[in-house]
Amino acid sequence: MPEHELTEAIPTWLTAKYFEDFLKKYEKDENLKVISTKFTDVTGKGEHYASVMWRAALEVKSSKSPVPQKRSYVVKSVYEDPEKNSMFAMYGIYKREIEMYEKISVEIAKVLKSIGDNTQLFPEALHHDYEREVLVFEDLSLRGFRNVDRRLRLDLHQAKMVMEKLAKMHAATAKMEEKNPGMFAHYNQSIFNRSATAFVEFFLMHLEIFIEELATWEDYKQYAPKLRNLLKDFNERASQVFDPSKDFMNVLIHGDLWTNNIMFTFDDKNRATDLLFVDLQFSSWTSPVVDILYFAHNSLKEDLRQENIPELIQYYHTHLCTLLKKLDYKKKVPTLREMHVMLLEKGFMAFLAGVVMQPIMLVEDSTNADMDTLISESDAAKQFKRNLYRNPKTKTAVKYLLPFLDQRGLLD
Repeated sequence: MPEHELTEAIPTWLTAKYFEDFLKKYEKDENLKVISTKFTDVTGKGEHYASVMWRAALEVKSSKSPVPQKRSYVVKSVYEDPEKNSMFAMYGIYKREIEMYEKISVEIAKVLKSIGDNTQLFPEALHHDYEREVLVFEDLSLRGFRNVDRRLRLDLHQAKMVMEKLAKMHAATAKMEEKNPGMFAHYNQSIFNRSATAFVEFFLMHLEIFIEELATWEDYKQYAPKLRNLLKDFNERASQVFDPSKDFMNVLIHGDLWTNNIMFTFDDKNRATDLLFVDLQFSSWTSPVVDILYFAHNSLKEDLRQENIPELIQYYHTHLCTLLKKLDYKKKVPTLREMHVMLLEKGFMAFLAGVVMQPIMLVEDSTNADMDTLISESDAAKQFKRNLYRNPKTKTAVKYLLPFLDQRGLLD
């Protein structure tokens, strides 16, 4: 596995004793001893923004193995920098993710097992620290899991695998809420909402720069006035996307479903064989199509985005209906036609994912791709954002999306 240099200092509390204390409980071994620790970043710049992740290489002695063993874990923590941390903390994402791994993911697995489905959807979190807002995970790379290069995006086979497992997450949580109405009521803060607006300011800054760039694109200048007008009620439009549907089914969505939050295993021909979803910080209770639109417009290869989304929706819908029937779900299950109505109703998500967020996800030069640059208003930061929209892959995607969205009234 590639080693990445540390971009954030290791906090003073993250010591051998910290690991020792929870591993003794987890393994029920009071004789366990952590001899040494070594930390590296899990990923390079431009791969994750909302938290810090380190790979911890440990040497461990235990009752089972008095000879020191090498082990590897992944530690996910909040930023030590108060300014960065406060931006994300107002969304409650850290404690929400801990609850997702400690409780909700376990219940999802139980629901699926009740119909004989032993599918694993998420990695195991060995340690849940609510006080420091820290999670410690198994190191999935040891089982061969890795990300697809975010710049290459996913092929049709990989996308169908995502749709199949996503249907399982959605179906299980729909059944859970049917049995325990209101259990997800507190999952009401997504990336966009009316009470926390830190992200809105940052995305508006990006859009202002994009509109300036758009004015220089031949044959696309006519969209600039529409987008500038859209900025006036941007947060309300974006928040409505994440509002639970009044007329159709709701589920607990992943909430940040893109290439870097999906880890695959591959066979010797480099064909994907399994996947796990990671990063559950933005899970919220809303329409299932929000996940689908978000994923489709930031993670699919460009030709698939333009040609295969209806196929993927049908594939997802087939699996969802099959699962809900097995789970004896009593509420109304949306028809495929109703799914398409929902997709139009929540269609502004395509703009948010494809025009607002995707440029960051496709960044080529990741030298300055970090939270400091994204939230800064310096000249260098503005140039970085301008370059996002000059990326040929981004331009191709946006040039397809703008007329697509406009023809459906989603820019009005």
